[in-house]
Amino acid sequence: MAPAHPAGGSVCRECGAAYKATDLAQEFCRPACRIAWNNRARLRGAKLYEAVMTWRVLRQPGALAVVTALVSTFLDEDRAAGRRWRPRTFNPKTGRRERRK
Repeated sequence: MAPAHPAGGSVCRECGAAYKATDLAQEFCRPACRIAWNNRARLRGAKLYEAVMTWRVLRQPGALAVVTALVSTFLDEDRAAGRRWRPRTFNPKTGRRERRK
């Protein structure tokens, strides 16, 4: 796996390719990678929403285990595809997500 920030550039969150970032908040090498990442995030978010609502509303035993199992599955899928999860921070002053340095 490539380093998080190669000399003078960045690594795409989706495909792992090194690229020259035009600004600090840029996370993807091309629009197709950004779209693929966001589509996957939306799908995963919908799955997690259902699991969390089931856990909170029905309070079924083991429902929280379903949430953690989903996250583990997501991480396993990402590792298998060569994607590395990196935290992002939200800057309330700019209203943008920014990478940690």
